[in-house]
Amino acid sequence: MAEAMDIEESYDIEETWLLLAFLIVYFTYYITKVVKKPMVVCGNTKFKEFVSRHIPIVDEHYWPTIWCFQGQLHTLLKAILNLRSSVKLNYRRELVMTPDDGEICLDWVDDPHDNTTSTDRLNSEDERPIVILIPGISGSSAEGYAKEMVQSVLTLGYKAVVFNNRGLGGATLRTPRTFAVTNTDDMRTVILHIKRKHPRAPVMAAGASAGGINLFHYLCNYGDECFLNGAMIVSVLYEMVQSTKSLESFPNIVLFNNTLTSDMVNRIVKQNLPMIQQSKVNLDVNHILKSQTIRQFHTRLTVPMFGYRDCESYYEEANLAGKMHKIQVPTLFMSAADDPFAPLSSIPVEEMKQQDNILLVATRYGGHAGFLEGLIPRGGGYIHKVFTQYIDAIFKHGDELRGSLVKSKSCPNFH
Repeated sequence: MAEAMDIEESYDIEETWLLLAFLIVYFTYYITKVVKKPMVVCGNTKFKEFVSRHIPIVDEHYWPTIWCFQGQLHTLLKAILNLRSSVKLNYRRELVMTPDDGEICLDWVDDPHDNTTSTDRLNSEDERPIVILIPGISGSSAEGYAKEMVQSVLTLGYKAVVFNNRGLGGATLRTPRTFAVTNTDDMRTVILHIKRKHPRAPVMAAGASAGGINLFHYLCNYGDECFLNGAMIVSVLYEMVQSTKSLESFPNIVLFNNTLTSDMVNRIVKQNLPMIQQSKVNLDVNHILKSQTIRQFHTRLTVPMFGYRDCESYYEEANLAGKMHKIQVPTLFMSAADDPFAPLSSIPVEEMKQQDNILLVATRYGGHAGFLEGLIPRGGGYIHKVFTQYIDAIFKHGDELRGSLVKSKSCPNFH
């Protein structure tokens, strides 16, 4: 009996030492290989100096959640946390009609006392800066990450407004037209509407994922007539073919592609089925409803609706590479090297190095729009630290960049 107890104790000690050894190796790997400063790319010396003074977070180490730093797991965890977000906001809804009789919903949170900690505000309410937030392809103001970004804006004392695309976020789809990342008509309508109502207020925009692609094309299309003081683009897909291949590989196709496609079919098509069926374009609605991948969805809906020859031509136009030089306002790109939607090889780093108006901040880990940190991740995480420092820097100190960046016509005369 005593001998059996000795053997059992020996096994317990062995297991304890094995566990301890594993934890030491794991923690050593985490400290030496995972915790890193982000790669910062900027081709403008004055912009770099501006970043060093006002956005110090990008020169600090990013500590991703230690037990869930791998790209796919990190992305899944962030998606779960988005669904469980505890952020409560009182939106004020504004309906904006488009020239073709479409409807866009803008959800505002603009009470200067609501969730505001800073008292150092501009003198006139009409001058209080505005941040436009653009969610992903099937997202809306109800998404956890959107509400967290709104909350980040409010803590700085600025106004926040979420741009809900047609037929999303409770908006009525009034015309048989949905959304394409390359079409910037609706964004132009929204930004001009905001500037007409608030002509003295500086405005910035931030877009995530597909919302970031759409914002990028808006910046390219309108250059120094974009009426924005700056922009931030998060977890964008830089090269659509590479991103599609990544999302169609295992396990990404199961973890993300099929799930996101189902979400797009439900939110964009099923909820707006009567209007989509009225489209003059030859759409096979039943075929669209059976889409299982993002490529299938775009081939069956986006391509015919927006007049593309095929999915490849749509993706080619959606690509960011080769167009960076068209951006005329300070724009921060935030990406992670392990993003399953946009692998590191798809980021046009060399092209970005040649631009005066672009800042790339790329972490080694962070997944797709994740950037979680802390043992028990909660709140916005690392991305929101970068976001708040950046928008605050542009609004308060943007004049320091005058002369080194091409200045946008951000304060037009709409009187």
